[in-house]
Amino acid sequence: MPVSKESLPFRVGSVRTHIFRVKPDQELLGSVQAFCKKNGITSGIITGIIGSLKSAKLGFLKKLPGKYISKKLKGPLEIVAAQGSVALCEGKPVLHIHILVSDENRAIGGHLIEAKIFSTAEVVIQELDEQIERKEDSYTGLKELG
Repeated sequence: MPVSKESLPFRVGSVRTHIFRVKPDQELLGSVQAFCKKNGITSGIITGIIGSLKSAKLGFLKKLPGKYISKKLKGPLEIVAAQGSVALCEGKPVLHIHILVSDENRAIGGHLIEAKIFSTAEVVIQELDEQIERKEDSYTGLKELG
C-alpha cells in the first residue's frame, strides 16, 4: 500500500523532555498515562523506558485487519528497551508502546498491554509542539498515525 505523501514527514519539534520514575508494584502503562494526564501531555514521543518488571502482557499482530494475540510473561524481567508515542485518538490521549524484555535465557518484544514494576522503571518522554493524532486505517483495521 503506498504511503500518503501529505502525511510525511511530520514537522514537529520537541517542547520539553520529561523524565520520571515508576515505582515498585505500580502498573507501567497506567502510570505513564497518569503522568501524561497530570502534565497535560497529549502529543509526544516515548524515547525510552528501562527498568525491571514482575510481569508483563505483550500483544502480537498476527493477521490483518487488526487481529492480535497476547502472551503473559512472568518475571523478574529486565526492560531492555521501550519506545512509543502519545497521540490523540477521537479526542482522547492514547499511548502506543513497544517493549523488549529479557530474563537470563531469552529476550522477547511486542506491543505493551500491561506490566507490573519489579524494582523501577525510568521513563523519558519528549513532548511535541504540534498535535499528532491516530485515526482508523481501513487497511490495517488499527488506529494509525495520520
